Amino acid sequence: MNNIKLSLIILAVIVLVPSCINDEAVQVPYNGNTPVEIDDGMQISTPDAQGFDTEKLEEIYTTLSNEEVYPNLKSLLVMKNGHLVAESYFKDPGDLERIHAVMSITKSITSLVTGIAIDKGFLDSIDIPVYNYLSGYFDNDTSKKDITLRHLLTMESGLDYDNEVHTNEMIYCKGSSLSYVLSRPMTFSPGEDWYYGDGNPQLISGIITSLSGKTMEEIASEYLFKPLEIREYFWEQHSDGLSLGGMGLWLKPRDMAKIGQLMLNNGVWEGQEVLSGEWISESTIKRANHRDYGYFWLTSENISFWASGKGGQIIWILPGENLVVVVTSDSFAKTWLLSEGSYDYIFQAIYDAIIR
Repeated sequence: MNNIKLSLIILAVIVLVPSCINDEAVQVPYNGNTPVEIDDGMQISTPDAQGFDTEKLEEIYTTLSNEEVYPNLKSLLVMKNGHLVAESYFKDPGDLERIHAVMSITKSITSLVTGIAIDKGFLDSIDIPVYNYLSGYFDNDTSKKDITLRHLLTMESGLDYDNEVHTNEMIYCKGSSLSYVLSRPMTFSPGEDWYYGDGNPQLISGIITSLSGKTMEEIASEYLFKPLEIREYFWEQHSDGLSLGGMGLWLKPRDMAKIGQLMLNNGVWEGQEVLSGEWISESTIKRANHRDYGYFWLTSENISFWASGKGGQIIWILPGENLVVVVTSDSFAKTWLLSEGSYDYIFQAIYDAIIR
């Protein structure tokens, strides 16, 4: 259990980052956590039937419904053994069927689309230099020619890209987003260090589109969202027509949970292989040389892995317990007010509610 606690401390540090756009929401009275039956392909069960201490789980939800302590929390969903056993929407019950900005969880979906591109034969290998695909967008810095797709996926490209500055510049730049990213100078040789940047997944978006003739949204729609019955979503595009690979995806909380369950099932959904289990195994263990980081998935000693988005968006998967937890929060809140122990509490408490 110490390893799980360690992973959650790391998780808290990563996601507790202030956002810059205000999105006021009013807390509604807490009305329990029993999942609603709707036609969305989700299997429903009770906490007791799936091995939870119901009273402990109820205590967690009651605690989280306190707006003074958790002012930006929007939803918490818990899946066990492939069944949704608890969910609550703390700001607005309508969030059940409302798409939500998942922020950098988009990167983890970009990783899945990369795996699909390999499965479908669009992409042969992640060890081929980016230059082989996007040579027309490179400048005269020859060191950039050593960047491979693997370096992009592990955030080890070496490109100098500060998300707080360069992401907005990239989104609103005239012309190609790829040219913008590749115009950034190098701060270290590819693979030499780790630096988290939205430019890396944007280059992957360009590569996959150049090879397949389809945007990442189109590939995800056909090969990922459709099998999972994800019917409503939005994926923002750059003016150059490319899907934003690092951010910009909007999903419903339940659909986030479906993606978590797909990962837990090694790419299988209702008996159908949606994505290669080999890719999921490869992308959710430590792949970076300098961080506990896979291919756009965070990981902790092969015990748990998660997708994380700015402002408090999380898909957490604990394979050993057949457990998926989804958290959404105000993506664009002016301030992020949760204490550093909030995520430690949420996930540790859910784990402790599993009856031994």
